[in-house]
Amino acid sequence: MPNNRARSSGYSITDAGTITGSEVNMPEDNKLYAVEDVEELLAEFNSPKNRLTVFKPFVRYFGDLNTAIILSEIFTWSYHFRGRKLPGIGCGWFYRQYEPSCKQQELDGASGVDVAADEINESTGREAEGKTWLERVGLREDVVRKIVKVLVKDGYVQTVVKKANGAPTCHYKFVRGKLLELMDTLKKQERNPVNVRERFPKKAGKETLKIRDSLTEETAEITQNTTTEQILVLLSGSPFSKISENDLIILIKRHGSERVMQAADIAAESWRREHTEIRNPGGYLQALCDDLVVPEWYEPPHVRAAKAEAAAERKRAEARRKEEQQATEEREAQERDSHWISLTMEDRQKYRDEARASSTLFHDLKDEHLDGIAKLNAWEQCQQMITNTGLTGEPTTESSE
Repeated sequence: MPNNRARSSGYSITDAGTITGSEVNMPEDNKLYAVEDVEELLAEFNSPKNRLTVFKPFVRYFGDLNTAIILSEIFTWSYHFRGRKLPGIGCGWFYRQYEPSCKQQELDGASGVDVAADEINESTGREAEGKTWLERVGLREDVVRKIVKVLVKDGYVQTVVKKANGAPTCHYKFVRGKLLELMDTLKKQERNPVNVRERFPKKAGKETLKIRDSLTEETAEITQNTTTEQILVLLSGSPFSKISENDLIILIKRHGSERVMQAADIAAESWRREHTEIRNPGGYLQALCDDLVVPEWYEPPHVRAAKAEAAAERKRAEARRKEEQQATEEREAQERDSHWISLTMEDRQKYRDEARASSTLFHDLKDEHLDGIAKLNAWEQCQQMITNTGLTGEPTTESSE
């Protein structure tokens, strides 16, 4: 059957598939080039630079794709730069501008935020710091700012403005410990299903509402990476940190993520308590997963975090108490000095003589050496007089029947 669309354009397709007509006469080479162009276009669309890594747990937790994208980026690159230390703010920070022509960075620097003088120019991680938010995830500045503001308020992200490549630029860091808290909340929600959290206003982006219900399993593959990263965080600072991600993935497939995570935490905490030599960390962890026995002393990460926070709060309270006590003592010392200065020379000498007569140890002391004791006695008598007179200004007497 002839192709009507082709006829309307002035050409036809023969049974052999050859395009003929007065307007189109495409040689075989041209057709090959056209196919190659389409293939190159498809390859370009499918290239890594056009893909986004989004952690599915973030999507489930926040119920907002844009939020999950932003937090996934911050978590990924904060972990990537966990070994790089910036002066004054610690490790795990990376910087990123909003848009290629965005001048808001200058406004950030002039908004009263402390901007350090150091500059960061590294060849590694240019995918994180060499591109803007718009280039990396395709989100406008206003969307990124709104989401980051809420993430900072809720304690998931820290931000600071420092110089990067000579210009004030916002730096980002994922707050350690929040990932375990988030995953624990998701597990509780799985046991007691509730509606998806609506933590962000619907005005955060209409495109998010359109996409939210059409998420596919393409993001599910990130869940495994998230779990291994959690386990690596638990193992950090111990010999078990040498275990590769591939070995962890094998253990997770064999025993499940929850069991491996608990075994990893127990292994790391046991080493921190005993500091025994671990010659084969991978074999040790595998044996522990095979025969997991939870020690009596073991406490899950969220319990340890709560206790650490409580201890820190007690320490802060004790520091405040000492500061208040010191301030009270300094104030009383100033009041004693002021009262002593207000006394006449005769009254001061009277208090010195009383102090000298109070003990044989003070008989041979000079007047200037007795001033401390005399000053204290004068202040105590003054305070006692104030107590006796009360608010009326008249001495109080005990009434007798």
